[in-house]
Amino acid sequence: MENTEFTDRLKLFIKSKRLGQTKFEELVGLSRGYISRVKPSIGVDKLLGIIEVFPDLNLDWLITGKGEMIDPSALSDLTEQTIGMVEEGDIEYKNKYLEMLEENRSLRIEIEKLRKIIETKVHE
Repeated sequence: MENTEFTDRLKLFIKSKRLGQTKFEELVGLSRGYISRVKPSIGVDKLLGIIEVFPDLNLDWLITGKGEMIDPSALSDLTEQTIGMVEEGDIEYKNKYLEMLEENRSLRIEIEKLRKIIETKVHE
């Protein structure tokens, strides 16, 4: 693997994620400035760290330049996970909204009771 091509692809991926190199290095557990100092090869442990944080990255593309940057199979998995999270989130927000409506109703009743008490005290 030629260093500049590998590094260029890695930087392109980082840019596609809208991250800076420093933030990327922090996320995947690399030392600051590591990407700028990458040798002609990168250790398996480093690649595994990158894939752990970014499972959608196509390692074949990163290493050889062949194929697409984003692994299509990982994309479909991520989409399914996201849909599941949104559905769970929708239920959670709906339940929270219903709780708040009930609390609002209870508070309005309480306010009305207090108004009546105040009116009674004022007219005495």
